[in-house]
Amino acid sequence: MSEENAKNPMDLNGDGKVTLGERAQYYADKATEKLEQAIDDYKDAAKDAMADAKEFYGKASVKAKEEFAKVSEKAKEEFAEVKEKVKETFDKA
Repeated sequence: MSEENAKNPMDLNGDGKVTLGERAQYYADKATEKLEQAIDDYKDAAKDAMADAKEFYGKASVKAKEEFAKVSEKAKEEFAEVKEKVKETFDKA
């Protein structure tokens, strides 16, 4: 195919001439395509970030529950010791 027979992509109506209006429309269409691609990329990135945040929150939540259980158990043990010492003190009195 020679250059003469190649269709110019800016010739939107196919008449062989590229007008200023066709040129503007062509670039507007290209800009719209790029914008739509950027929006799609942003949506994908946002979905990935949400998935990462959900995973992080899940891990953090499990760790927090584990740590709370440890602290709670230690507090129960210490409370039992204090309770026993108080009982011993009152028994001596």
